[in-house]
Amino acid sequence: MQLALDLATDGVPGTIVSASNRDAYALLDEWPRWSFPVAMVRGGEGTGKSHLARVFAEHAGATLRAGATLSADEVLALATGPVVVDDADAADERALFHLINAVRAAGTTLLLTARSRARVRLPDLASRLNATPETPLHAPDDAMLRGVLIEAFLARQLPADPQVVSFLLARVERTLHAVVQMVEEIDRAGLAEQRGPTRPLAARILKTGGSNLSDIVP
Repeated sequence: MQLALDLATDGVPGTIVSASNRDAYALLDEWPRWSFPVAMVRGGEGTGKSHLARVFAEHAGATLRAGATLSADEVLALATGPVVVDDADAADERALFHLINAVRAAGTTLLLTARSRARVRLPDLASRLNATPETPLHAPDDAMLRGVLIEAFLARQLPADPQVVSFLLARVERTLHAVVQMVEEIDRAGLAEQRGPTRPLAARILKTGGSNLSDIVP
């Protein structure tokens, strides 16, 4: 099954699967054959959790909720089908606890994405989460970052010059958000100056972005 979600019309790359996120996307590919009702994908900032949540929602026909917006009043309605809660560590703990219980009782499935579950204060929720299988999303590796850079350029109908891509790969902040934002800034500057993406332009954007690397030269 192909899980890549084509978001190119928004200037955002689709799914790039590499060693850093392969296990997490394999988990999605196993749905709905999960042997457990609730699963968690855990990763740091910029590892692609929100993108993965959107892919799961598309793949499973699941209702997607941001953790900060989850309400205890809606958990019974949500639990009638598959659910994904993105940034679950920002959710109201009682609402999340009740959602987990409602999903288990209804025989549906719930995917949680989170940075950590270490700060959970509600003992009953901590117990539920400790029993939840967890799959890591690792920091993006070179293969993923290169793929995202190339797709971000192509999504904006820009040439993905291998020299420019390699130049950025060695210098840009190693998060998916930073990579996409860098291409957006290069595109914006290029449109204003009526020029395509080049190493000198990329170097200038890196410098104006506050990078303190000493080797940012065209």
